[in-house]
Formats: sequence, structure tokens, C-alpha cells
Amino acid sequence: MQTKTIEETREFLEDMAEELNALAEMDQMEMYRMLTEVGNEIPAIAAEEKTDANFVRGCISNVYVAHSVEDGHIWFRGSSEAMVVKGYLSILIQALNGLSTEDLLIRSQSLVEHFGEVTNI
Repeated sequence: MQTKTIEETREFLEDMAEELNALAEMDQMEMYRMLTEVGNEIPAIAAEEKTDANFVRGCISNVYVAHSVEDGHIWFRGSSEAMVVKGYLSILIQALNGLSTEDLLIRSQSLVEHFGEVTNI
């Protein structure tokens, strides 16, 4: 598994937001198609990890997110029944996987919040 820096996460989220917004301006359905394709890239969560502790509350669809830490870096995997939600989840997991736990806890929140604001999720 490849680790990443907070700068790589920022660049990835900016690129994804730009692509999603460009697609939405041209054709909303194309944006949804792209999210569906991206959702297929999500690291799968094992059935036994679909627990209350990993359940994301407040989402319309059922979403589960689990994580592990290896050598000071975090790795997420997740699941959602809704394809668009799964696409957004996949983008966030791709953005955050491989960050140091310090970068995740201290520096990633504003990047994720900004991504949510500019993509209207």
C-alpha cells in the first residue's frame, strides 16, 4: 500500500471536485455515471465489519466505514448500497488512504469540508 502526503490529498480532492463540477455543468447524468464508476473502485469492507461501530449515522443510505492503521498510516474501506453515495465514499477513501494518522487527525478535515462545499454533497 502506498502512503501519501496531505498535499497529495489536497490535489486529489481539488482534481476530483473540478471534474465532478465540470461534468455537472455539462450533464448531471454524466456526473452520476462517473460517481458510479468511481464507486466500483472502493476498497471493500468485509461482511463482519458491517457493525454498529462502523455504521455512518445521518446518511440516507446504509454506509459502513472501517479502518486500520499500519506503520502510522491509516487505511479505510467502506460500503454503501446507494451507487452515488458509494462514489463519493470511494473518492474520500482514495483521498485519505495512506495519510499519516497525524495528517488525518490534524490537517484533513478542512480539505474534506472544502470538497463537500464545492461539490454540494
